[in-house]
Amino acid sequence: MSNKTDKDLQDAFDDLYRYVLIMGLKFNWQMIAATLVSIGLRIYKTVLDDEAYKNMTKTITESYDDIEKFEDTTLH
Repeated sequence: MSNKTDKDLQDAFDDLYRYVLIMGLKFNWQMIAATLVSIGLRIYKTVLDDEAYKNMTKTITESYDDIEKFEDTTLH
């Protein structure tokens, strides 16, 4: 990825993360996580063809053990 794409990706993550933290004041963390996963999968399903979608969800499944928790324990 280009430096601009990397920066855009980091900016998108940072903006969404800040908003999610605000939402955490109002909603249960599991409800927020479930909503984000649902929205993400729907976006992928919309923008990817069937084969790419299957490959992407397979990659998520295969990386299950590599996913790290957030270090900030205030999410509990």
